[in-house]
Amino acid sequence: MITNSVVALDIDGILLDFEGHWTDCARRVLDWPDLKKLNESYQLHDRYGLPKADAHHVWDTFHHEVQWANVPLYDHARDLVYALEDMGCQVWAVTSIRAEFHQARVDSLCGLLPVGRVICVDPHHAPIEKVAALHRIGAVAFLDDHPDNANAAASVVGLSALLDRRYTGLEVPTSDVVVIDDPMDYPVLVETMLRRTRLVD
Repeated sequence: MITNSVVALDIDGILLDFEGHWTDCARRVLDWPDLKKLNESYQLHDRYGLPKADAHHVWDTFHHEVQWANVPLYDHARDLVYALEDMGCQVWAVTSIRAEFHQARVDSLCGLLPVGRVICVDPHHAPIEKVAALHRIGAVAFLDDHPDNANAAASVVGLSALLDRRYTGLEVPTSDVVVIDDPMDYPVLVETMLRRTRLVD
C-alpha cells in the first residue's frame, strides 16, 4: 500500500479552464464577441492578438471582480484527483497566484481539495517558490503545464510531469521531466513511480 504519499498539481491548465474563463471575461470587458485564439503563445495578449493596454484592462477587471473564484473545473478534474486518492495519495495544489486570492482558488475547486491543501506562490517567482512549497509538503510527484515550473520541480520530486499545452515562447522541458498530453496519464505515472520505489505493493 501507498504510505500516504503526497502528490501535487498546478491548478490553471491542469484542474481549471483558466484560458476559457479569461477569454470570456475579455470578450465581455472589451465588447469583443469575436475574440479568437490566433496562435499558441503562452502570453494571453499575444495568443489572442490583444494590445497590451486591453489585456491589462481585462486583468484589472478579472482581479477586481475576483473572477478567480469561479474558474470552471475541466471535465477531467474530479477523475484526476479521485484516481490519485484511490491509490491512497494525499493530493495538494500549488498554484501561481497572489496570496490574497487563496480563498478564491479554494472556492473555484468546488470542494475538490480542502483549504489547507491549496498553496499560493508568488507568480513572479513561481519556479523557485513552487520548489520550496513542494519540498515543504514532502511531495513525491508534481504536474504543471509550464515547463519552467516542471523543470525546477524535478530537483525535489521523484516525478515531475509536464502537461503539454503546446505553448510557444517557453523553455524546453529537460530530460528529467516526463511530458504528457493527457492529464489522466499522470495517475498512471504516479502509480508506476510508487511501485518502482516500493511504496505500492
